[in-house]
This record gives sequence, structure tokens and C-alpha cells, in this order.
Amino acid sequence: MNTATANPLSLLTLLSIMLFSFNLYVLPDEPVLVYDSKRLLLCGLIVAGCVWVLIASSVRQRVVGRIAGINPVMQGLLAVFFSLAFAADLLGLFPDKALPLYFYYCGLLILTLLFSLEKPRYDTFKAFSGIIIFCFLSVFVGFTVSNFAGDGSSIFTILSYANPRFLNQVQVWLVIPALYIALISKHRISCVIPILNFALMFALDARGLAIASLGGIALWALIDNRHRKQILKLAISCILLGFVVSFVLLSPLPGYLAHGEFSRSLMDMRDDSSGRLALWRYSIQMSQFWGLGSDGFVCTSENFIRPHNSILQILLKWGMIPALCFVALCLILLKQVWVERSYRYRIIGLSLLSGLAYSLVSSVLDSPFSLLMASLFTGWFCGRNALQKTTDKYKWLHGMICLLALLSIVSIAYKVHIRVDNNFYIHQEQEIMRPQFWLGNNCPDK
Repeated sequence: MNTATANPLSLLTLLSIMLFSFNLYVLPDEPVLVYDSKRLLLCGLIVAGCVWVLIASSVRQRVVGRIAGINPVMQGLLAVFFSLAFAADLLGLFPDKALPLYFYYCGLLILTLLFSLEKPRYDTFKAFSGIIIFCFLSVFVGFTVSNFAGDGSSIFTILSYANPRFLNQVQVWLVIPALYIALISKHRISCVIPILNFALMFALDARGLAIASLGGIALWALIDNRHRKQILKLAISCILLGFVVSFVLLSPLPGYLAHGEFSRSLMDMRDDSSGRLALWRYSIQMSQFWGLGSDGFVCTSENFIRPHNSILQILLKWGMIPALCFVALCLILLKQVWVERSYRYRIIGLSLLSGLAYSLVSSVLDSPFSLLMASLFTGWFCGRNALQKTTDKYKWLHGMICLLALLSIVSIAYKVHIRVDNNFYIHQEQEIMRPQFWLGNNCPDK
């Protein structure tokens, strides 16, 4: 029986991301608050979800039924993943830092399970358009003010995001859904949304996002024989028009009009690897079979703070076996997307694959909003493929879910209290603001 409901939690999540993607309250001169406020929002949603599971027995029953209905192979992979992750954090280099992070991820898992109880309805898809528009405004206003009232724009002169890559990491989840809406819509105006999304990609010089998104579109066209020509025609048209919009409204034409020179050229394509290969070699050298525990890498590495690769991130934190479990789950996802018959769920799955592809070269599964989008899309897609079983035989799961929810609430409250009580460490201006869970001071006693 399909017990999926309407999606108030999903809509709340998307509206929150939308509002935080363009605001004039926290400005770029306060980068710590720009970044940390998004983590606080994610923490708030996780705590709200955990409280909901604790106090609403009917919701908890459905969550337990959803867990019981997951494919046995996936159940085994998830059980091994979280069991060994707990052991790595408990026995790792910094268990006092790692265990609160572990239960934070357990809370995120609960939030994902709550998302799995909801349907990705068409009105939810329309909320994606709002996020893209607000992201575009964040870049457009930032670039325009910098060009005509400052020294000129760069990819960093944007509002609402401490780094343009954090905005790109939100975009990656929306490229295929935006094209899907334009494909099925009867109104040409719907093409504006993917055009704006591609314009941001050009203006922010997002190579990793471009490769992951184009790969997702190519896979979509490969799977969908019936609409292949329409998909490719629409995608190519939106990409070309996105280039024009970026050139005229974002960069480099506005910079030329304001300062008489092209401060940045869209054609100035980089051919370097941004140090990724050296970073990945260093990460592999630092890794251990059983993992360093959460924060083990960032608090011991002298050169880098993130491996910018989701598989290496898991390898460093929790070891080889959880990393292999993650790869296996991704391959299962690819298979399920390939055979998925529902068009809307296929789009969700393709977006998941695009996000995971981008996570191989960027910290997509670390940054607050991209991690929240990953949780949302995972919940939606898994809700399609999981059965909803009765919970009479799984009463022990009720106790486990309640325990994990309670520990998640306590752990998140602990981390937030330390951060807020120290005024987000804003007074320590001499520190380089490196993002992890918070922006800077993730290892204050290092």
C-alpha cells in the first residue's frame, strides 16, 4: 500500500533554501554568518524531524515500516556503513569531536526517512524555480553592485553564499529538474529557469558543475529513447542562451561597460586541475583502513582541509569498508534509475547521480544546503522503491529510532551551543576561514 503523503516538510525545506539564497540581512562582509546560518538551518530541520519522530508514534511507525521495507541488500550495506562509521568515530583520533558529528549524520538519516514518506509533487518541482531565480539574483545583484559601485566583479562578489562553489553545489541538484519542467510545460516562459541556471554556471566558471550536469543530461538522453531529441535540443538551446544571458547581464559585458575592460572573460577557460590530483594523493596517503574518525583529517592535515571527493572523504573518516559500501549503494542507484518507469522519479534519480558525480570533485556532501538537497532527493527516490511494511515484527526499531533521535538532538544542541556561546568565533580575525561543519574554528584547540 502506498502511504506517501503530501509534502509539507519538503516544501518547508525548499522555501527555506530559497529565502537563504538571496537575503539582504546577512551580507558578504560577514562570511562566517553567511555560511554558519545555513548550517544552523539544516540543524534546525534535523532537530525538528527528530522531535517529530519522538512525539508522533504514527509517524515513527511509518518510518520504521519504511526501514523494514528497504531492499535487504541495501539494509545490509547501510547497517555495515553506520556500524563501522560509529566504530571509527569512537576509536578514532578525536572521539569527542567525532561522536557528535556521527549522531548529526544519524539525525540526517532520520530526516531522509521522513522525506521518503512524501511524494515529489509538481508543485514541489515548481519550488525549484524559485531557488534558481533567487540564486541568480544573488549573483546578478552582487556583480552589478561590484561593477558599477566598486572595483569590478569576480566570482566571489555574490550575495548569500560565502563561496561561489557552495552556490554551484545547490545548482547541481536543479539542472535536470529545471529542464524537465521546461520539457513538459506548455509555456515557453518555463525555459527561462534552466537558461538562468546555465547562465550562473558560465558566470561562476563552474567546470565541475558543468561536467557533472552535462553527464547527467547525456545519461537522461541515453535512457529516454522517446524524448531524446527533445531533451538534447532543449538542453543545447538553454546552454547557448545561458551563455548569452551571462555575457550580457553578469560577465564580462557589465564589467566592460563599467570599467572599460573585460575583467573576466567567459572564454578564459582554465586547463589546470586546481591541485585536485595532489590533494587526492595526499588524502590516500593519510587514510587508514579503519578510518581516522570524523575531523581526523582536518585536525591533523597541515596542507588541506577537505579531499573534495566523497569517496575519499568517507575513506578518511570511516575507512575502506564504508567507502566500498557507499560505492555499492551508488551502483545500485544507477541500476534503479536505468530501470525506473516513472518519469518524475527518473528525474529525481538522475539528479541524484549528477550530484554524486559532482561530489567526486567538490565537497557537495559537506556543504549545508547541498547536503540538505542530497537528503531530500535520496528520501524521495528511496521512497519510491521501498515497501511500507507493518511494524509488528520490528518493535525494537522503535527504540533504536528514538535513541538515535534523542542523541542527535543532544549532539546538535551541544555543537550549536559551543558555536553560539563563542559568538561564532568571529573575534578571532587572524584565523583563515576554512569551511567544515562551521566556517573556521572547527579544531580550535589544534
